[in-house]
Amino acid sequence: MYGYEWTDEYGIFRLTVNAKLQKEIRPVFKEELDFFKMYEHWDYPDTDAPLLWAEGVRRYVLNGECVAEAKGGGFYTRPTVVCNTDKRLQLQPVDINRLYEVNKNLMKSLEQKAISFIREQHDKYKLERYSFVCAFSGGKDSIVLLDLCAKALAPNEFCVIFSDTGMELSDTYTAVKRAKEHWPELHFYTAKCHLKATESWDEFGPPGRRMRWCCAVHKSVPTILKLREITGKYNAKAVVFDGVRAEESARRAKYDEVSEGAKNISQVNVSAIHKWNTAELYCYILHEGILLNDAYRLGLFRVGCMVCPLSSDWWDGIANDHYRTEMQPLLSRVERYARNTKVETEVVKYIEDGGWKARMGGRGLPNGGNRINEQIQNNTIEFTISGSTQNWLECAPILGTITEFDGSTGTQKISGTNFVFRVSKKADELYVSYKPFSKMDRFVISHLRGIANKVAYCKGCKACMVQCPTGAFTIQPNGKIFVRESLCTHCSNCLTFSEKSCMLAKSLSTTGGNSMDMKGMNPYQHFGFRQPWLEHYMSDGTECFSQGVLGNRQYEALKVWLREANLLVVNKDKTMEQTALFKKLEQFGPYNPFTWAIIWANLAYNSVISHWYCLNTEPGETYEKADLVTMIGENYSKSTRENAITALAETLRLSPIGSALNQGIPIELSKNTYSYYRDGWTTPDAVALLYSLYLYAEHTGRYAFTLTELINVHDTPDAPGVSPADIYGLDNKKLRECVQGLALTFPEYIRVSFINDLDNIVLENKHTSLDILDLAEV
Repeated sequence: MYGYEWTDEYGIFRLTVNAKLQKEIRPVFKEELDFFKMYEHWDYPDTDAPLLWAEGVRRYVLNGECVAEAKGGGFYTRPTVVCNTDKRLQLQPVDINRLYEVNKNLMKSLEQKAISFIREQHDKYKLERYSFVCAFSGGKDSIVLLDLCAKALAPNEFCVIFSDTGMELSDTYTAVKRAKEHWPELHFYTAKCHLKATESWDEFGPPGRRMRWCCAVHKSVPTILKLREITGKYNAKAVVFDGVRAEESARRAKYDEVSEGAKNISQVNVSAIHKWNTAELYCYILHEGILLNDAYRLGLFRVGCMVCPLSSDWWDGIANDHYRTEMQPLLSRVERYARNTKVETEVVKYIEDGGWKARMGGRGLPNGGNRINEQIQNNTIEFTISGSTQNWLECAPILGTITEFDGSTGTQKISGTNFVFRVSKKADELYVSYKPFSKMDRFVISHLRGIANKVAYCKGCKACMVQCPTGAFTIQPNGKIFVRESLCTHCSNCLTFSEKSCMLAKSLSTTGGNSMDMKGMNPYQHFGFRQPWLEHYMSDGTECFSQGVLGNRQYEALKVWLREANLLVVNKDKTMEQTALFKKLEQFGPYNPFTWAIIWANLAYNSVISHWYCLNTEPGETYEKADLVTMIGENYSKSTRENAITALAETLRLSPIGSALNQGIPIELSKNTYSYYRDGWTTPDAVALLYSLYLYAEHTGRYAFTLTELINVHDTPDAPGVSPADIYGLDNKKLRECVQGLALTFPEYIRVSFINDLDNIVLENKHTSLDILDLAEV
């Protein structure tokens, strides 16, 4: 919540609203210094108190001065520390009491606000018969949260659930044991997946940054099931107090302090320390004397699963040195995966560089691959499933009632329509068909594909089971799906909770979820659309191409970007003309975000890689270049994919599209290395949004459509129109609000009807997208 500034007192910082420093900070203990043999350079006592602080994990700071910095690290490489001074420092214990005294007023205020907030949320949801859980992981965030919950609530008002993933560090189990001893009056429970971690890794393959199946299977799902066990209710509603903090990531910064149904339909997440930063967190921990996980004393800045795709090379280097034996079962599976995808000489580097963390799909996994072949012919959709793991007739009732079945042919009523289906099996292949295809809407088709994925892949991880609001969908002890038809409302939550309707299908299939035609994705020679280039073009027109300010290849890339942005026409005789759109935008200039909003809308239609990015990345997610390259799929050469993503990333970084429109805010990971956070345009310009709606109308040939259509067109990669929601990264609620606002502001151009089940949008077809730009103020 507050920044901090260094005082003249040893190791003491002051929390303040006006502080320039907003970095993550952590205490550095003797154990960490000993690990790096810093006793060869500095003198320090044998003490349990912190000796100095580290900013941004690696920078060792003494009263604002960076005295040393850590470099490198990886599973097989210990990080090294480079001193920034030849002086032999004399370190001393940080006075914890003094640290708190300097910040007492602000810390007391933070504490009381958090306690009051917890109490308020408890009293509110108690009236609705919710149960209350404090999620405990054994880390610094959860230990503070638990202490605050213990102060805010009586022991009989909540329980504490530790999610034992089976992948925790030994020091985390010790921290949990200490917590139970410290709060003997609280009710502690342990939630654990029915699968061992090594078993699930063998089934799913190593998790990846974009393939984090582990969090659901080993953490959130077991917690929900444990709560059902505690309460005796399959539909138990719970308020879960969690330790999520905005400082941890750009994505978490977007979370609300109270989120209903964000992780599960019957769960409310309350983040009582959402706005706390690490300076405040450690100030509280050290002063209160509550138990700190010993892993932090070794230099780990976060505590979690021992082998994690989100860990840093710093974390990997320290953890694998201290916890080598316990990490080996999981690390060996990473090594096995690496050997299946790389030649032996590249394995170590691939793991050290984190290449495995970008895994998407089943390539390189013994059980990976596509198990479903789909055909649509003769008004019938047909699935051929190899090596099915579930019974189609046990899963199909999710969609609707099977009214007839004679052993191979039957009738099923889905969304009010009767469909004839056939099921047969020959050897290891299952054949399923449904007709008439002409009567299926996109939901029926999508849900049939979801059933096919469950039948082909499901091994009973239970991730979908907890999404059922009635207890109809169950996973039996043998891992088989069973649907209690009398309880099923056909809500499809068990299908729509995850891409492909099955977490194992998502992890093992090799299509990567990208069915788009990506031919022509890289005409830019890896150069992005840079703001200075647009300025050059706006200043000098088509004559800019003969001025030699840029290199020849850069000019060729610029021509492509300008054509795709609809700002330039290159004739057959190679002469060039500025378009009518360019002449409209010229008055706004190259630095105006509005200009780039219009450009981005056109790129969403005309640039293959921009179109792909709009449809395949989600608001609130952070992507590294390696993630995006992998997400495209392997139907194209790696160099082609890398060059296309480099051009896209450079566009996000060097134009307002990235930071001003929030389509890919660059986050520097190291020198010249970035990840990109797609926040979505938080305050979309009304005229730009209306322009994108008219583009949709012009490309589809229809000036009347529905909000539902705009929302669902996302799932049709070859659709002629692109939703403004996909172009600008808006969620459904935001899109609805914006469209309603447009109708109020521009009634001569757009009318909407959001009454009862109607969600009609009607544009006046006497106007064009080009006309809309006249509504913008210069």
